[in-house]
Amino acid sequence: MRMYLIITSFIVILLLLCAFFCIRRKRSLTKVRKMSCTKKCSLLNELAEPFGFTYQFVQDIFTTSTDAWQKESGCGEFYDQTALSANMVFDREPVYFNYRGKTWLIEFWKGQYGISTGAEAGIYHADTIVPPALRRQTIFPAAEPDEMLPVRLRLMGPECPFFNLSQTHWRPGGFVMGTCTQPEDLLLEAVLTFPEESMCRAFTRALIGLGYKDSEILAYGTTVQFYLTDPKVPGVPWDTWVQSYVLWKSRFACRLYLWITRPFYSTADRLLFLYYLSPFLFRKTLRIRRIGKRTRRHS
Repeated sequence: MRMYLIITSFIVILLLLCAFFCIRRKRSLTKVRKMSCTKKCSLLNELAEPFGFTYQFVQDIFTTSTDAWQKESGCGEFYDQTALSANMVFDREPVYFNYRGKTWLIEFWKGQYGISTGAEAGIYHADTIVPPALRRQTIFPAAEPDEMLPVRLRLMGPECPFFNLSQTHWRPGGFVMGTCTQPEDLLLEAVLTFPEESMCRAFTRALIGLGYKDSEILAYGTTVQFYLTDPKVPGVPWDTWVQSYVLWKSRFACRLYLWITRPFYSTADRLLFLYYLSPFLFRKTLRIRRIGKRTRRHS
């Protein structure tokens, strides 16, 4: 008799939860469908701002805000090594060069950021010259507003382009939510414009030092263009099995995200629906890139 009551209670609770979910889902669908496109973009940008991202409606992507909180964390080898723990799998190309008494780090990434396919370029520099032996263990501060560079990033996949982004930034980047792509299947075109030709030449020499051929680099005046396909710098020594598992999790999470947010197609509609349906899941979804705390800063 007692077991019968327990089973009955469980079934009743389950039915109530299902009814609550269906009602909440219907209300969330109605809210999103009644909103104008302008209101959707405005609200989504307001919600994404604390996470350090901005939504671009035209390309249906997220980009990094110039005042994102991640700027305070700097950049270094340490963060790349711990990326798997944040469900990020990417190819990277760190380019170090010395210019006017400072060591600069301009790094490029392309790959999978949780349930988003994306690419970034980061502009950082130390306050002094950092010896090559210490560069991998140094955290480089981000470029100041007057040091940010005009950068164009074009990310292409095996079947179609993902985005074409032009920004003057310390870390320009684009993220396409709800897609999963192997890093090696992505091609990143990067175009950077430097304030002086001498700085452009220093960066170009650093690319050649990594193993890029002259024919793979197009430099004209203060602008340089190259493609990142297979990185010249050895990748982070991630365990192959762990990397495959993280990518499998990303693919599964992508399918789950697309299934939960059906029948919507745009990122704005999907995320706002998720926001009304479950704020917790919304916050988890918007944590596109996680950066750890500072470890060591060179000064």
